[in-house]
Amino acid sequence: MADRSKAEVVLRLFGVNLEQQGRGFYVPLEMLAIARGVYLAHQEDPEKFAGLLDNGTETVYKRTSHDLARRIATKARIVEGNEELGKAVELDSPETMETLHALFSSLLVEIPGRRSQPSWFGAHIYPFVGELIHYDAVERRVKQIDSKKGAKKRKQASKVAVGINAPSIERYLFRDGGSWAYKVLRTDPDPDRKEASRKGLRDLVQDSGTPLGSLAKALSAHDFDYDEAPVKGSDTGIKLHEDLSPWPDLLREGTRNIVTRIATIPRAKRTESLMHWVPYCLARHQLHLARTKLGAINRESILLDFGNEATPLRRESQKNLTGFRNDIVNAINEQARVMIGEIEAEGNEARKSRYERFAKEAGTAVASPRAFFSETLAAVGALNATAGRRHFTMKPPMLEALASATVPQSTEMEFDQFCALLYEKYGLVMEDKIAAASPLAYEVDPSVLNHNGKAFREKLAAIGLLTQYSDATSMVRGEPR
Repeated sequence: MADRSKAEVVLRLFGVNLEQQGRGFYVPLEMLAIARGVYLAHQEDPEKFAGLLDNGTETVYKRTSHDLARRIATKARIVEGNEELGKAVELDSPETMETLHALFSSLLVEIPGRRSQPSWFGAHIYPFVGELIHYDAVERRVKQIDSKKGAKKRKQASKVAVGINAPSIERYLFRDGGSWAYKVLRTDPDPDRKEASRKGLRDLVQDSGTPLGSLAKALSAHDFDYDEAPVKGSDTGIKLHEDLSPWPDLLREGTRNIVTRIATIPRAKRTESLMHWVPYCLARHQLHLARTKLGAINRESILLDFGNEATPLRRESQKNLTGFRNDIVNAINEQARVMIGEIEAEGNEARKSRYERFAKEAGTAVASPRAFFSETLAAVGALNATAGRRHFTMKPPMLEALASATVPQSTEMEFDQFCALLYEKYGLVMEDKIAAASPLAYEVDPSVLNHNGKAFREKLAAIGLLTQYSDATSMVRGEPR
């Protein structure tokens, strides 16, 4: 039996299993796959299956693997053979496969820090249109055909020899972060906000009817593995801890602001912002819960560095990051000690020993949950790099997502007001006026912070989110002009 002690400690502390393997963009990929699956199941049988974001006792959804498109994108072996592939793709010319490879390889999600080309099941397609959204999959050895399987799956299994590796829909890189995010949205207590999010999310996950969407849908009809019937989700064990952290509600508010910009922002840009915003919120939620476990009274302040050179501000931001990573480790240690205390009362020594390695201050046992935090932030552009000397910042796609999530649709706000709102909502510090209200005010010289604030202003202007008027007023929008 597998040792689930680490998962139990992490789940008790954070309410969801946070591991390095499910970091970064895998969180929104999973969330969108669930949302798309719920939409498909509801379309198939509206009376039997709940609609998008309906808050029932369980989430039921239909999974698409897109294993054929992903195998074409990575030039993986098509185990069904050319005869079967020819039913999906015209093979009269070798240029056809090369064109499809060029197209789908350009749509693969980039995972920062990845050192080698992944196998097809480690490559996921960017969900620019609803038809491209898919679930996780992996390769499994084909066994004897199970008579309990559906007719379509029995037919697929019969196309290959028993014992060969073939696509199988299951969780491999998804690790419940997306289930957490979807549960946050479907349990929104604000009915108006929830309905707005539902409409905006439906626009992202429904069929687009575009040529790209039609091609993706045609290829998915020939996937090796797919759900003939919807499956039940597994978010019943996920705890949101809304009483301890503001981030579930911040996720709801930001998501509503992002997905409702249907008239002004293209679908692909809204999707990109959601892909950055959702994992950022989960990483910050993790940090907040860790600090709460350690008895922190004040919300964490994060020092963003927008400069181009090493300064005292950058060094402080680096210390900022190191301290937060330590907070996550220390919180896991503390949670393990709490659970050991509970087990001691039972007198179960064997079970107690399983948790003792998580009560140590360092070691590989806590490395994966800690890496989820920093590698997720690095993936979405909230850190300067995936390795080496790292500090907090905001790269353009993350900055666009932040502005879109923060500034309501069809509104503008003055630059100083925007900075104040970023500190009030998220604890972000980037210029001297805001730093004065933060404990960081005593760590960095005001002149350095003032220079950093100007760099932040220039970055917003460069990506079209800020307009400077002749009266020296600077206005920030939630979408580029």
